[in-house]
Amino acid sequence: MLGVLIVPPIVCFIFFAVFGVSALNLEQNGIAEISAFSLETSTFGVLAEYPLGTLMSIITLFVVAIFFITSADSATFVLGMLSTNGLLNPTNSVKILWGLTQSAVAAIVVYFGGTQGLQNMLIIAALPFSIVILLMGASFFKIANADHKHRK
Repeated sequence: MLGVLIVPPIVCFIFFAVFGVSALNLEQNGIAEISAFSLETSTFGVLAEYPLGTLMSIITLFVVAIFFITSADSATFVLGMLSTNGLLNPTNSVKILWGLTQSAVAAIVVYFGGTQGLQNMLIIAALPFSIVILLMGASFFKIANADHKHRK
């Protein structure tokens, strides 16, 4: 449990600290204007100013692709399980159908709203889910306290 709750935030903290300070250093010393880059390309602007920047940019693209592919695979697997009444191994045709559906929805959102529309949709969709997450956290602490009292 600690590996899931502690390690990812520490890795994210280190990543944002290193790249954030690197970008600030480049900006303050007048080496590069990272703030002139769009949000989508600022990481590549930072990487370009350091040795092996091209290689690091390729590795970054590879890591981002792995993230999206595994996330989409997980989503199709879970949607397949939910749509087959909890079947632990949904058929490939069900997962492919869900993958195509997700791809179509993403393409439609990007086509009609662009990335700004997608960002707005995600913010609107995340608000109710954030309430669910807060309730899940409260429930976790309630059950953990009950379990702790029971073990005494």
